[in-house]
Amino acid sequence: MTEYVKTFTCKNCNAPTSGRGHLCHPNSNHPGADKEAFECEFCKKKDIDARHTCPEMLDSIEYVCKKCGRLAVYDSLLCEPELIG
Repeated sequence: MTEYVKTFTCKNCNAPTSGRGHLCHPNSNHPGADKEAFECEFCKKKDIDARHTCPEMLDSIEYVCKKCGRLAVYDSLLCEPELIG
């Protein structure tokens, strides 16, 4: 389960997001970003990069952002998610 530490407004889509923010935000070190390491639910690696991608995660990617083209496992991580299908 993801713990939401801080909430801020995404500069791309104005939606409230978690402390790690949307993956499609252009700067992963933007103000308000959670700097604490999180554990990847797929490979269990601790990382501070919200854009961490591992081979175990690739089979679970289901969404693409219509705005910037980034891929994600969860629609809530993208500004304009579209189901890949």
